[in-house]
Amino acid sequence: MLVVAASWLCRPAIAGATGEVLLHNEAWTIAIRPASMQFTTQPPGAATMLLSAGQADLGAVHDLHESTDRARWSLAERHVSVHVALTGSELAVDIRSDKAGEFTWPVMELGPPVTALVWPYWEGRYVPLDDERWRSFLTGDEWNTLDKLCMPFWGLQCSEYSVTYIATNRFNNVIRFRFEDGNLQAAFTHTFPKSRNQWAYGFVIRLNKSMSPVEPAREFRRWVLASGKFVPMSTKARQVPKVAWLLGAPHAYLWGDALLSHHDIKPRGWQGFCRTLVEQAEPDAPSVGRRIHELMNAESWKQVEKISALEWPDRYVKSEVCTELCRLLERRDFYDAPSWQGVSVPDDVRRLLARDRDELSTEQLCRLNGSLLRAAYPKAVLPVGDWGNGASVKMLRRLKQAGLERMRLCLAGWEGVEKHPEVARAANEMGYLFGTYDSFHSIHDPKLKGTDASWSTAQFDQKLYETGGIEREDGEKRGGFKQLGHLLSPHAARPYVEARVRNNMRNVPYNYYFIDCDAYGQVFDDYSPLHPSTQEQDAAARLDRVAWIRDAFGVVIGSEGGCSYFAPVIHVAEGMFTPVIGWGDSDMKNRDSEYYIGGYYPPDGPRNFVQPVPLKEEYVYLHYDPRFRLPLNEIVFHDSFVSTHHWGSSSVKFTNVRETVALTEMLYQCPPLYHLNLDEFETHRDRIVKHYEFFSPVHREVGFAPMTGFAWLTADRLVQRTTFDDRIELTANFSMKDFERDGISVPARSVVARWLDSGKTRLFRPGD
Repeated sequence: MLVVAASWLCRPAIAGATGEVLLHNEAWTIAIRPASMQFTTQPPGAATMLLSAGQADLGAVHDLHESTDRARWSLAERHVSVHVALTGSELAVDIRSDKAGEFTWPVMELGPPVTALVWPYWEGRYVPLDDERWRSFLTGDEWNTLDKLCMPFWGLQCSEYSVTYIATNRFNNVIRFRFEDGNLQAAFTHTFPKSRNQWAYGFVIRLNKSMSPVEPAREFRRWVLASGKFVPMSTKARQVPKVAWLLGAPHAYLWGDALLSHHDIKPRGWQGFCRTLVEQAEPDAPSVGRRIHELMNAESWKQVEKISALEWPDRYVKSEVCTELCRLLERRDFYDAPSWQGVSVPDDVRRLLARDRDELSTEQLCRLNGSLLRAAYPKAVLPVGDWGNGASVKMLRRLKQAGLERMRLCLAGWEGVEKHPEVARAANEMGYLFGTYDSFHSIHDPKLKGTDASWSTAQFDQKLYETGGIEREDGEKRGGFKQLGHLLSPHAARPYVEARVRNNMRNVPYNYYFIDCDAYGQVFDDYSPLHPSTQEQDAAARLDRVAWIRDAFGVVIGSEGGCSYFAPVIHVAEGMFTPVIGWGDSDMKNRDSEYYIGGYYPPDGPRNFVQPVPLKEEYVYLHYDPRFRLPLNEIVFHDSFVSTHHWGSSSVKFTNVRETVALTEMLYQCPPLYHLNLDEFETHRDRIVKHYEFFSPVHREVGFAPMTGFAWLTADRLVQRTTFDDRIELTANFSMKDFERDGISVPARSVVARWLDSGKTRLFRPGD
């Protein structure tokens, strides 16, 4: 609740009037009305502006002390004390409470002289305050300084200067906008939660004469550097050497982790393979075909019979048969001696057959049974080492053959690749980062294991399900993702995290590990008596477990989001460059809509990731229009972690923004993200290779360097320039007209890189 419901605002008072405190130095003057918490500034030679509008009903002022550069007072009825200090162009405001509750400050009236809002929404947005769509977007949500603003600051651009607000306590904050009577207003409310016994928040407010739209991000970077909490990638690479493999690397999720795929029966061998199975199954004599018929479910056998009569069976039917064959290959009773009588098997297979089947690992069992299938049908079935789809050695070979020397590859889960971990070993030998998705965000009832109402990452045990949920103040457990199960306390989960990660790393030699949700910024006050926690303690526990995974196994770490409190430990931030788009939009879930993103099927290439679709114009405007994007995150953290897209918004998902995405990736030096299996790679191969040939060499030079410059070069903001480490600049022309300035020609819809020491240039045209 805001302090004032009917009227937030009081008009600026005349400096030095009764009841005012006047702070001043050469940089600026601040007039404060302690009774209403109105703060007004008068920069030299510039228009007056409200840093915070006044509020009614705050009560009487007590214990007021003031000097030319600092003041303090208390508002006893609101149980708060206020300390302010003016140092150069910085105003520090510290607000403390002696009890739980909430307090609203600042309250901003976003009218003249303010012209635009610099807003660190994911990568960053430039919001002209006269833009009706952006006003609607701001007023249509409640904003916090965790998962809504990934960095706890914002900037106000004025006609002659800019002002940056940095929240010194990122937790328990909400910002509410409203637009009425032609004015956009915003109020910042901090909650002093009952879960704490000390309550404080505050702001560092900085005045800057620079009119660069990224100046507020530079101010925040200076503040982070001064705090001593900034960790550059150079330091992280010394801790985990394979962090260097991120330089020049595109990112991709690999789909199709089953042991056997439809690609593993030779293209002209499917009909003959299935015909042989059918023929062998008919006599009473034992045979491999008869054994497969005995073990296979009836529906899948019908598909075998169907394929035996088709010269060119479709992918769906072949995949159905492969899925069932994979199930059989995991059975410890797949082999029986009479069925394989007369089949020649290699010596290594005979050695495995001589062992107790129950003592074989999953990998050994699958290798044994796969080799037995190959030995029985060598003319139709590829060698076991060449099996698989996206998560396969042959996929890695195709990437390498295409010239993609570096990649960051990830799987959607660990279950499939545990049956053929040689893929991870091969990736490591090829210089690729290779990892798995994991999450400790939600916990589901163990009784739902294996059903559509649960997923493997949310399965632990009954005890943790009953005791580990995060609780609200009323004792109710918070619902998990999609309101399934509960949100899981990071404190209660810690021993389970360590057990699962150790098991995963023991089964597959990953050199990359992705933890979903942790860096997203969703943290909670937990009122459970078993694991009470503040938001800050919740965040610290998540950060600590990610650091443990990094340090215990020496792996490169990725997470969803990239909330700035996680910057010291992560190496990859998925979703900072492009977040989730259109969550809950019915058109994107409606099969009859042109914007339908697709369902989570088939498992070797879910349509919601790989199906190309156009994006609604309203989302293009808010998320991709270069006039409103700012590289705020890159200005602050480009040399601390690598940012890329959320997996639901890959580089090629939305057909009407592909060129814009590629240009922005180059301009910001953020890697692309793809969803690949063997078929998808062939579809996008030329595009991927073309992008790589320009991006990778540049990124290897500046991927871990600071972004030292950003500028608009045209009034329409469609030609933009970035500079990295003051060594390489990239100029992107998003317009439909050629651009020339400073000896650089940039054709329409293209990017030019220039090395400042040599003057060398390179041109990239995405071309759709």
